[in-house]
Amino acid sequence: MKISKKNTTVSKHSLAKVRYKGLALLTIALAGLISVLPSCNSDDIGDNYYTFTGETVGQYITNRPENYSEFAKILEKTEVMGLLNSYGDYTCFLPDDIAMMRYYESKGASSVDDFTDEELKKIAYNHIIKDFEITSDQFAEGFLPNLTMSGRYLDISIETGTNNIIYRVNTDSEVLKKDIELHNGVVHAIDNAISPTENTLEEAISQDEKYSLFYEALVATGLNEKLTPIKDDSYDWTDFEDEDDIPYGAGWIITVPRERKYGFTALMESDATFAENEINNLDDLKAYAKQVYDAKYPEDASITDVTDRKNSLNRFVAYHLINKKLSSRLFIEKYDNTGRYNETDGTSHSVKIVDMFEYIEPMCPNTLIEVRTLRTTNEYNVFNMLESGEAIRLTDDFDNDALNGVYHEIDNILVYTNNVEQMLSTKRLRMDAASFFPEFTNNNMRVGHASIQKPAEQWYIPPGYADRLWISKTTRFYYYNPDDRFCDYQGDEIWMRGLYEFEATTPPIPAGTYEVRFGYQPTAYRGVAQLYWDGVPTGIPLDLRLYADNPKVGYERPGSNARDPEGFENDKAMRNRGYMKGPASFKAVQQGWYTGEPARMDVAVLRRILGIYTFTENTTHKFTVRGVISGEFMFDYLEFVPLEVLEYEDIY
Repeated sequence: MKISKKNTTVSKHSLAKVRYKGLALLTIALAGLISVLPSCNSDDIGDNYYTFTGETVGQYITNRPENYSEFAKILEKTEVMGLLNSYGDYTCFLPDDIAMMRYYESKGASSVDDFTDEELKKIAYNHIIKDFEITSDQFAEGFLPNLTMSGRYLDISIETGTNNIIYRVNTDSEVLKKDIELHNGVVHAIDNAISPTENTLEEAISQDEKYSLFYEALVATGLNEKLTPIKDDSYDWTDFEDEDDIPYGAGWIITVPRERKYGFTALMESDATFAENEINNLDDLKAYAKQVYDAKYPEDASITDVTDRKNSLNRFVAYHLINKKLSSRLFIEKYDNTGRYNETDGTSHSVKIVDMFEYIEPMCPNTLIEVRTLRTTNEYNVFNMLESGEAIRLTDDFDNDALNGVYHEIDNILVYTNNVEQMLSTKRLRMDAASFFPEFTNNNMRVGHASIQKPAEQWYIPPGYADRLWISKTTRFYYYNPDDRFCDYQGDEIWMRGLYEFEATTPPIPAGTYEVRFGYQPTAYRGVAQLYWDGVPTGIPLDLRLYADNPKVGYERPGSNARDPEGFENDKAMRNRGYMKGPASFKAVQQGWYTGEPARMDVAVLRRILGIYTFTENTTHKFTVRGVISGEFMFDYLEFVPLEVLEYEDIY
């Protein structure tokens, strides 16, 4: 069981900032071609040779055999040493020889010769983060936001020692020497080898006695079996390799995802929290769940089989489970802080005036969990906050890692009540397009690796890759993760070119009557598309080539008309044409393609009103797009706005 962070005195839970350092290409020539073994999560760990001055990460390790000869042997045998001598940005958590000998002994071995090449490669990859140089000033409690080369998160714990701050990695690896800055990265020396658990999420929860009652309910309902898949072995990225590694302008390279991993998250009450609510055993929990969910779903009150998805205990447990691997920062913090964010100037896509909201679909059918920021208290991860101020929060026992998931303790009992549904159905729901597809999160696509110096990754999404996405055989469907140059909500977007046809299934929306809107950025290179809602056309085709100031749209920049200084009258005129300005809650980080002002002030950001729809039940919906005139297409987000909200809706 992971050590609780309750004893730590430093718990700065903010975005771990990632910076790139330019590398001088000077005097020492590194000749030859690197040939490396396939990585655990990529078949390309780099074959770049450049000239450097000073030590690379690899040279630093090689030049100190008195301390690091064992790890150097592993790097040489796996040919990863060549990677650490090449151009790039690397973070290496470096175990010394004593740490490695201790690791060998723990595995019943005595030397590197007792391991297979694949095992050694995994050991090496567990200690290296590729493409990022992460220094200690970027450490914060919880997972680092960037995966190791073995595809795992590293958990940072921080505590105050007698005369210094102590950093630990994955609980038991203390950082002995930090921030050894080298020509192509940074090294942190550690006293124990990093060996992440190989337990699935279900296995990890079963071994944590703190959550024994929740685990008992998990098994009783059979929902534990939902938490066991690791990856889709039928997926073979080479079936689509013709789409891979293709330059596509503005610095982008098209990449095909190498794996189709599954991921899961459990939000759990501890036994102590249950006891505080007079729930001490499974029968007590059944009674509590029945009280809550019979009131919410009276038509299902007679279902006593706890394995039935409509049973009250089953609903209770399922509402705590999510089919995305969400570290504490991936609930909302990373999306709020996409871009060149730092604590000094707060530069990110979000305009930090109003709160941001993210909507997550748990395994309980046709329900949502809201997670929000609270600017007034500088909080992230506030769940299902009601008007009364009541909400659920993570405790300091969060980011408990597993092979295919993560679990977090919550501070009170999480349930989907009528009050929660009322809260969700009486506010604007803005949903980023990427949030529809768990596969983007579980395969490390959604957050990405873009910075001011480096463009977003452009992912080719093969047909059948995302469960809630249908793509025609002739459609090339791409996902750009956040890019500083985009004036996009959360910085990312879905993109296509040519003639296309796709259908996306939304998360479940509470019953009610809503105005539904489509958020996008027009350019002269776009095409014309017919949009459909639940199979019905939403009016005439949308011409994505028309900027907001086109007479057919009718945009006036707020402040440009003395008779309408805030632009509210112009808002009404645009609505009559079926359009809205972009929200004032996000902007481009890097000026150039966009002004850097809030999206409301930019003629290249629009919302199209699809129509007013009455949803008679809580359920998902189909959003279909068909190209009519060839060109580009982009999809940023959807909005669902209850009619009663329209009268007082803000500009954000």
